[in-house]
Amino acid sequence: MHALVFAAGRGSRLRPHTDTTPKPLLEVGGEPLLERTLRTVVDADIETIVLVVGYRADRIREAIGTTFDGVPVRYAVQEDRLGLAHAVRTAFEDGYGVTEPSAVATDGAVPDDVLTVNGDNAFGPACDLSRLVDRHRESGVDGTVLLDRVTRNEAEATARCTLADDGTIRALESTTDAVSGSIVAGVQTHDAPALYDACRTVDRGATGEYELTDALESMLADGRRYVGVELDGWHLNVNTPADLERARSYFENRSDRR
Repeated sequence: MHALVFAAGRGSRLRPHTDTTPKPLLEVGGEPLLERTLRTVVDADIETIVLVVGYRADRIREAIGTTFDGVPVRYAVQEDRLGLAHAVRTAFEDGYGVTEPSAVATDGAVPDDVLTVNGDNAFGPACDLSRLVDRHRESGVDGTVLLDRVTRNEAEATARCTLADDGTIRALESTTDAVSGSIVAGVQTHDAPALYDACRTVDRGATGEYELTDALESMLADGRRYVGVELDGWHLNVNTPADLERARSYFENRSDRR
């Protein structure tokens, strides 16, 4: 399995921190946020990483290089940041050189399955993403979604999952009137050809971007079976200065800094 890691955004909500430093390279607990993310990815037994970059891409290339902890790193440049579904297309087309949909299924350089990870995720040491990879490989499973349990207010800010008793995702909702819920936590596994096709054909959302959540909804509508995997350990999506301080505080207060 390969990993597509999204690290192209400017991080405008984190200004002035990101005026000169791309968000993935902001320091958290003594090292760049992206390095922490990639270490968690590598620990899930990933064979290759495709890093989607954009804002200050050269800084990220210089910091990460062509391998990370022994795992090869490819780069794909997302010149126009038009959402995560567009980032997926960029990963296939610029990272793997895909020129037509059929090539995803037939090109030996393109993996059968991919793990998609938002590069601004901060993961604690107990967050073992190999659980998603293992579940993905079970018979009858087309993909997995890492879930967080959140309050109603938090759930209203992102996609909330409706789950069957066996963990199968039945639907995604942008809002909820429940007291709490399970939301998409920024890590998923997918069948690569199905993901590329869904991201290639999805319409722009209300935000003007091509949303990965919309692509996932289209795959669910086509009968693809995705299952939710609840998050173990501490996790935070770093989007604001307050998030950055929370992440820094968490790692600085750990004796192993991991």
